[in-house]
Amino acid sequence: MPTSTDSCIAKLAELSALASGPAPPEEAIQQSLSLLRDGLGAQEAHLVYGWHEGFRSINTGPSLEVSDIGFWLINRDLTARHIPCSFELRDSRVTDLQDVALGRPCRYVAALLPLATTSDMVIAQGPWANGLTDQQNSFVNIALPALGLILESWLDGSRAERQRNQLSALANIHRVLSESDNLNTVLTTIAHTIATVAGVNYVSIDVLDEDGRVSLRALNGSERPGTTALSDRWKEGADRQDPVREEVIRTGKPMLFADAQNDERIPERGRNFFTRTLIRSTAIFPLIAKSEVLGVLSVASHRPLEFSSQEVELLEGLTTQVAAAITGIHLYQELDESRNELRRVNQQLRETMNLERHLARTDALTGLPNRRYADETISAACNHTRRFGHPLSVVMADLDNLKEINDRYNHQTGDSALRYVAQCAKETCREVDTVARYGGDELIFVLPATTREEAAAFAERFRERLSEHPLETAEAIQLHQTVSIGVAQWDDSMNGPGDLIGQADHAMYEAKAAGRNRTMIAGPGGAARAA
Repeated sequence: MPTSTDSCIAKLAELSALASGPAPPEEAIQQSLSLLRDGLGAQEAHLVYGWHEGFRSINTGPSLEVSDIGFWLINRDLTARHIPCSFELRDSRVTDLQDVALGRPCRYVAALLPLATTSDMVIAQGPWANGLTDQQNSFVNIALPALGLILESWLDGSRAERQRNQLSALANIHRVLSESDNLNTVLTTIAHTIATVAGVNYVSIDVLDEDGRVSLRALNGSERPGTTALSDRWKEGADRQDPVREEVIRTGKPMLFADAQNDERIPERGRNFFTRTLIRSTAIFPLIAKSEVLGVLSVASHRPLEFSSQEVELLEGLTTQVAAAITGIHLYQELDESRNELRRVNQQLRETMNLERHLARTDALTGLPNRRYADETISAACNHTRRFGHPLSVVMADLDNLKEINDRYNHQTGDSALRYVAQCAKETCREVDTVARYGGDELIFVLPATTREEAAAFAERFRERLSEHPLETAEAIQLHQTVSIGVAQWDDSMNGPGDLIGQADHAMYEAKAAGRNRTMIAGPGGAARAA
C-alpha cells in the first residue's frame, strides 16, 4: 500500500535518527529494515553485504533464495547502471534485470549502498504491479546514506575479524598479527613474522603510490649484532633506483638470487653491497591484488638459500597474504573516509528534511506557520482537551480593508500591513499559544488552557495594540490597521476541530457585519455576542 508523503518523511527521519543514535547496531539494523519495507510497501527487505567467502544478508523475513552468482549478477548490474534496478527470480535464478525507473511490474528491486566497496546492496521484495512510484523511488534513494551508516555500524563488530582474516594465517600460521589500521605498523609486524617463518634475516615490504614510486618501506629488525646500520641503509634505499625491483614490478614475476654476491643480473653496486654486508641470497616477489602490482616483498639471508620449489611456494603464499593485508588496510582507511562522508551526507539530509518540513508548514510572506500547521495543531489540541478536559479556545482575526490598501497604494504596502499584523500577533501570544496565517488576510490563534472569556480579553489586547500603534511604511504612509475578530471555545457537543474553527469563523463575520474593528464571542450553539 502506498504511504503518504508525511509518512515517508517520518520514516526517513527515523532512519536518520537510527544512523546517528545510540540504539544497539543489531536493533538499529532490524528497525531500519522494517522502515525500508514499510516505506516501499514491500513484503520483505534485505541488506546484502560482501564477505570474504561470498555474500551474506540480513532480512526481515525468510532469506532470499539467491546464490552467490545471482547476487553477483545483481551487483554487476547495479554497478554498471549506478541506479536501482528491478529483477525477477525464477527457480532461484535471477532474470529480467532492468531499470526500476521504467515503471514496469516487478517483484524485486535492488540498490547499491553508498559505501567504498560496491558489494553492499539493499533488496526489497514486492510485488509492485505498476513498478515503484516516484515517491517510492525517492524514498529508497534518500534512505540509502542512512542505511549505509547503519550497516557500517553493524559491521564494525565484524570488521576486526575480517581484517584479521586478511592479516593472519600466513602460510598456515594461525595467529593474529595486528589489529592496527596503520599500514606501516601492520607491515612491520608482518615482516617480522615472515622473517621467522621463512628463516631469513631481512624482509622489506615496499608499497607503491599511484605514480609507481615507493611510498612506504616496512622492514623487520634483525637481532644479529652490528646490523642496525645495515637495516637503516636498506630502509633508506627505497628512494634510490633499483633495476631489479623495477623489473619485478614491470613483469609481475619474482626474481630469485641464490648467489646475490656474484649474480650478474644484479648491478655491480648491488653485488658489492651484498658482499660487504655478507648477504648470500636474496629474492624479490611482486605483491599483486586483482592483477595490480601494489609493491614488492624482498627477503635476504646471510646463509645460502637454494629457493627450492617448497621455499618459493611458501614465499609466494606469504606475498599473497601481504598483498591482501595492504588491500585490507587501504580498504579500511577508505571505508573510514566513506563512513565520515556518509555521516556528513546523513547530517545534510537531516538538515534538508528539517528545512523542507519547516518550509512545508511556514507562510513565506509573514514567517508564520501556515494553514496546514494550524490544522495539525488544532487537531492535536482538541485531542488533548478531550482527554484531560482543559479548556481550549480559537481566535480568528481578519484584516479590515486590506483590499482597499492594495487598491489605493499597492500590493507591497498591503504585504507590509500583513507582515506588521503578523508581528503584533506573535508578540501578543504566550509561549504555549500558536498563531498562523489561515487564509489570504486571516490569522488564527490556538490558545490552550484558555476559556472564551480569557480568549476574548486576549483578542481585545491584540486589537487595541494594532489600533493604538499605526504602521509606518517605507513610503512614509501611516496605516491604522484594524481587525475583526471571532472567538470560540471547544465544547463536547462539537464533532471535531472543524466545528470549533467554524464557530470562530462565524463570530468573526458577525464582527465584520457589526461594523468591523471589534471582537465577537461565539456562545454554546454558535450564537455570537460582543466581547
